[in-house]
Amino acid sequence: MTKSFEPALQYAGAAAEALIAGYDRSSGSWAFPRLGPFWDAVAEVHRRGQRGFGRRIAILDSAFDLSAPVLAHDAAACLPNRSGADLSHGTAVALLVRTVAPEATLDLYAIGGPGGPDRHAVRSALRKVAASDATVLCMSFGVPVPIADVTLVADARRLLAARPRQCPIPSGCLCEAVGSVGDRAVFAAVGNDAGSLFCPAMAQAASAIGFQLERRIPDPERGESAWASPPSGYSQSDAADYTLIQPEGALGSSFATPLIAGAAALQEDSAAIASMQRACHLGAVADMLLAAYRSKRLTDPAELAPALALYKEALATFPHQAVLRDGAHWCVGCALYGGTLFVNAGLAHLEADDLSSAESLLRIARHIAPRSADAAANLATCLMLRAEAMAHRAGMPLLREAVAAFDEAIGLRPGYRGYDAARARATAMLASYGGPENPPPAILP
Repeated sequence: MTKSFEPALQYAGAAAEALIAGYDRSSGSWAFPRLGPFWDAVAEVHRRGQRGFGRRIAILDSAFDLSAPVLAHDAAACLPNRSGADLSHGTAVALLVRTVAPEATLDLYAIGGPGGPDRHAVRSALRKVAASDATVLCMSFGVPVPIADVTLVADARRLLAARPRQCPIPSGCLCEAVGSVGDRAVFAAVGNDAGSLFCPAMAQAASAIGFQLERRIPDPERGESAWASPPSGYSQSDAADYTLIQPEGALGSSFATPLIAGAAALQEDSAAIASMQRACHLGAVADMLLAAYRSKRLTDPAELAPALALYKEALATFPHQAVLRDGAHWCVGCALYGGTLFVNAGLAHLEADDLSSAESLLRIARHIAPRSADAAANLATCLMLRAEAMAHRAGMPLLREAVAAFDEAIGLRPGYRGYDAARARATAMLASYGGPENPPPAILP
């Protein structure tokens, strides 16, 4: 029984039943649209035949409905459901993991009771996980800790939640127990309520995961930033190690966490995830500086220097650099954590008129995020600017590639007309250089 002075464990959010209601058990499809950089990366890794086979994911959650067809195979009830425990939350989390990693083996630990998550069951489950072959751990619950009681360290690059030896709660901290699971990738919900964070997401061993709201500053004449990587929309997102754009109808860090945990099971080089997340943090602050520069319509390159310096550090931190630049490597981690970074770093170099560096970065972005309209449009803009600086005939191949990239960007963003003027400019230049008078039409939605 939970003592009166001991803060209760909670599930993050109350939207599980609504989420489950939008799940088609026969087809495995969800009501919310699977669109955006995360789902693009998942679709690509599945296309390449990586679906989680041979990987084992431990999921600690309320309880699980094993009658769901996709949970009827390669899923083991390592702690059985308890009478009265909520089925919807754990089932939703397990189904989301299965959607991302459909061939992974799931170890299901039902840690819920009639009154919510049970602390003793959590500790028992973690001991079992430590003795298991699971390489990924997913926890979408926690003890809410007031942000006012947590030391937030102001870093020149970001805000991050302090990782204390012990959480500032009277008793019942789970951070130490999470740290005992050994060398595993641990993902925990950061929480949803304004003004609080979840323990054990603050554990040194855990990656705190949440959702963010999309924030975009469109400016197709000067290139476009990718979807916003700085956390926005939720106060506790400042303390998350990684945030996803929130899909419609899937509110809550409870449901971001299994998506990232599933993706981790598809990542061959799981040791690289920590440095990828670090690079994301650096790039996120650089993105904010770049957005401020662009929103103020600044043109002095000196004002862009802080953003460029942070992008440089982020890119140096990001793994797989050599093989990425050779176009010889793709992994779901590079796509998930690097797509935005390379798009926006390329855009910053466009703003600084460093077209060579911009082109190199944007070609990597096109390679790792082939369905990014921002990457295609920014590369097209870069090639058009390079052609302008060259002799007419020498610039024709670049202009042809630019027109094709603009066409692809238009096709990737149905209904968006912001690229039309830039494409018209490129085609007019091509005609003036002696190219075809009527280049192929844009690929319209």
